[in-house]
Amino acid sequence: MNYEIKCILVEKNENHVAKITLNAPPYNLNTLASIKELTEVLRKIEKDDDIRAVVITGAGQKAFCAGSDIKELCIDDVKVSKFVGEINMMDAIEFLPKATIAAIEGFCMGGGLELVLCCDIRIIAENSKVAAPEINLGVFPAGGGLNRLPKVVGQAKALEMMYLGETIDAEECKRIGLVNKIVPAGETVAAAMEMAQKIAEKAPNCVRVIKKGVREMMLKSSAENHYPTLDLIDDVFHHDNCYEGTQAFLSKRKPEFK
Repeated sequence: MNYEIKCILVEKNENHVAKITLNAPPYNLNTLASIKELTEVLRKIEKDDDIRAVVITGAGQKAFCAGSDIKELCIDDVKVSKFVGEINMMDAIEFLPKATIAAIEGFCMGGGLELVLCCDIRIIAENSKVAAPEINLGVFPAGGGLNRLPKVVGQAKALEMMYLGETIDAEECKRIGLVNKIVPAGETVAAAMEMAQKIAEKAPNCVRVIKKGVREMMLKSSAENHYPTLDLIDDVFHHDNCYEGTQAFLSKRKPEFK
């Protein structure tokens, strides 16, 4: 399955991995059109049981996504619909019941940063720059960054990034836990696809449970998480994939998960 919807390019390989490319170089800006298209693509991927992992990247090496199209934001009647659309798009990524990996090349600013915060794993090129620069425009990270950035890097660092609006490099991103891995420039997609391939070989029902469980349990106490965990155990441990995984281990063969 390979198809392009104006600003969004989608490629699915035979190994259950889909690659989504923000295809509006050099900056791959978030526009009303691209936000709508990406949301539609994510809805289709959600329903495609053959896809088990997703890599999201930007066309070219200049930028993953340098944020929103400021020209659109300057139009008063567009502002609200743009931000509502951005929030819907970000939620569609975060709640996608499949593993998501962001492959970050070049600039990742504003709405671009908010987008990668919705992904489960982030891989960044060594020469990339990241920022939450909204304050420099007299606004704030309204596409979910206000909520997601503190969860990932901690409250103090998130406030620093949002108060100052300054860029940070790949090494700083790794130090504060914003990204999982740094790779040479031009190699983020290959690294992300390799990791996605490994995840796609795992039991997809377990990936869904892990993703949903981690997201929901981060908002609750250990006591509140106790009984929901028992429910998840009952569901997963009675699944055919559990039997397949254990039997494959005992037989010293590679499991074939459904």
